[in-house]
This record gives sequence, structure tokens and C-alpha cells, in this order.
Amino acid sequence: MLENIQNLLKKYDKKIWVMLNDENSDYFFKNNITDKLSTYTICIVTQEKSYLIVNKLDEENVNFINIDRDNVYIFNTKDELLNILEDIFAKSSFPNTVSLSYSTIGDVNTDIISHGKYLYITKQIKYIYLKYKRKVKFDSAENIMYDILAKKTDLEIKRLKLIASITDRILEETFKKIKISMTEIDIVSLTQKCAKDIMKLYIGSNDIVSYDMAWENCPIVLTGENLEKGGHSLPSDKKLMINDTIYFDFGIKVTFNDNTSLYTDMQRMGYAKQKEDSIPENVQKVFNTLVYAVENGIEEMRPEVKGYEIDNIVRGKILKEGYPDYPHATGHPVGRNVHDVGAIISIKGSKRSKMSLVENGVYTLEPRINIVNGGSIEEMIQVTKYGGMPLCNTQKKLYIVE
Repeated sequence: MLENIQNLLKKYDKKIWVMLNDENSDYFFKNNITDKLSTYTICIVTQEKSYLIVNKLDEENVNFINIDRDNVYIFNTKDELLNILEDIFAKSSFPNTVSLSYSTIGDVNTDIISHGKYLYITKQIKYIYLKYKRKVKFDSAENIMYDILAKKTDLEIKRLKLIASITDRILEETFKKIKISMTEIDIVSLTQKCAKDIMKLYIGSNDIVSYDMAWENCPIVLTGENLEKGGHSLPSDKKLMINDTIYFDFGIKVTFNDNTSLYTDMQRMGYAKQKEDSIPENVQKVFNTLVYAVENGIEEMRPEVKGYEIDNIVRGKILKEGYPDYPHATGHPVGRNVHDVGAIISIKGSKRSKMSLVENGVYTLEPRINIVNGGSIEEMIQVTKYGGMPLCNTQKKLYIVE
């Protein structure tokens, strides 16, 4: 991981990154550097070398960390710590900018260093620079953290593909059992029952030990006129009627035998009709527009493409067809949480939309046609250097309830 951080320092033109950890106060340090050190520890990474400054109480635990022992410093007093910092910054040629673990956009995922620790470490570094008549300023290492946190491991990708396929299966089975005149609340209960029945087939295999709904009040089900209310509106006692479209937002949280959990987040669109009737042209157009918008976005989901660039493609397709704009992002990172860390696929005014997609990051695309009897589709997409790769079968055909 330290070598990866060094490469990212070069990518983002950062000279040095200082991380502070005290009893796992820095979850990024704990999860990506080591969880073997509990007392006050400083990790300093430059483009060429990495250093650990470790409290003497943790000296023996250094043996369990994969780092060059020559780059590990042990301190016992504040003066010793300051001398070590001075030595490392001198060896690093006193870079004029020092990066720290805080967010410039108020994101709790990367706003790691507390205000008190920020004041403490910057005071020590300023003292060292002043001693040698050097100037220093501080900036955020959030781009590096986003790059690392958004990228999924090969195992996570494999597991996400599995549970995305399971999610798709649950939705498919649910649609087969929906009946006209069921209320939105009835359909929610039906979905949860289908999920329970299908997950019984998977628990105990593929390292799966348990599952749950991906969020509270999952799934979200809206029908007909209620689709204009917005995607997060709660289901009601409104009955599914002939000529209603159906909006489904559903996901599962699956826990594996290594105590890690992964999440899915998918949306599907359906339509209720009499058997002898055909699908109305306006409903089919809504569905086709969503499918084409998602397909166009998937093609361009490559590393280094900005989130807003994908949003322009997908949202632009909806607007070009004459439908109203929708008041939410076109997509978001997903996997370790329903709304995960990384670039948001949204309009350019959103700060995280200016971030780039990362290879092996997983993002949703969820355009919405925000009208009465409209609809929405949400797919989970893995970013590759050749374009996006859906994690499971995408919806190509409108689900029909008769």
C-alpha cells in the first residue's frame, strides 16, 4: 500500500503526506497502513520513501508491519519526536507544501485529522521550517484518499458481481408475483419475502453468512402518479392500477465470512396492463430513453473521466428527448456502502463531480424521468480502461404485470 501511495503522490503532484494516528483515530491509516499500532504514530510518505514514527510503547509491534526497518523511528518524548520530524523533513529537502488528511468539501470520509491534531502537527512543522528559514503551506491529500478508497479489490469485484446478480434475480422474481391492485406497501412486503426465500439458497455458500436490506425502508416502490413525488418517497397504500408504471429501488447488504459487508443498489421499471393490451408508445419511449441513456454513459466510464462528464452524457439524453430535468445525481460510488466514497456522477456544480472515476471503481447510473407514470433504471458499473462493465444483466426489457 505504501508503494501505491507513493505512485499516487506522483500522479497528483504531491511531495509529502503526513498522517497522524492515535488509538485508530485515523481509519484510513488503520485500514490501509496498519492496525497493529495503537499509540500515537505518524506516517510520512514522500514520492521516494515512507517513514513510520512510532511511540516506544508500540516498538515490538513494528515487527508485524511490512516496512523497511531503517525507515522506522522510535520516540519516547516530545523532544525526540520533534528531532525525528526535523530529520525526515531535512532528508526530504523541505518540500514547500505538506499534505494532510482533511477534506476541503466537508466529506466525513476524508476529513480525518481532528482540528486539534491539525493545529498540533502544523505547529511542529512550522517550527522546523522556521528554524531553517524555509516557508511551508499545507493542503489536503483527499484526492489520494479518494483514489484508494474508491477502487475495489479483485475479491470485492468478484463478490459484487455475485450479489448484483442475486439482486437482479430477486427483482425478477418479485415482478413475476406482483398483482394488479396490490398496494405499494404490499409490493414492498412481497419483495422482502422474495429476498428472504432466494437468499436461503446462497447463505452458507460463496462465503456468504448473512444478508439484510441495504438501507432502512428498502425497497422503495412507487407506482403511477406517485413517480412524480421523487425517488426517496416512502411507499403508500396506493394500489397498482392498469396503465401504471412501477418504480423499484432495491439493494441488499451481504456479509461474508471474513466479516466484511458489501452492498448493492439497483432500480427497475415495470408497467401494469391488461393481457390483450400493448405497451403504450409514451411508456415505451420513457423506458427506451432510460436504457439508451444508461448505455451511452456506460460506454464512456473509463479511468480519469470526470463524474460530470458522464452526467452530461446521461442527463443530456433525458433532456434531449424533451423530459424534465431530475433533481439528483445521475450516479454514485457503491460497494462498501450504498453511497460509497469517490466521484459523484452529477452536474459540474457538485464538488465531487469534478473528481475522476478510478479503474475498478464501481458506480451506479440512475437517470430518472421525473413525470407522472415516468420511470428510472439503476445499474451497477465497474470502470475499466476500455469502458464500463455492468456487474450483472442490465434491464433491456420492461417488466410487465398483467
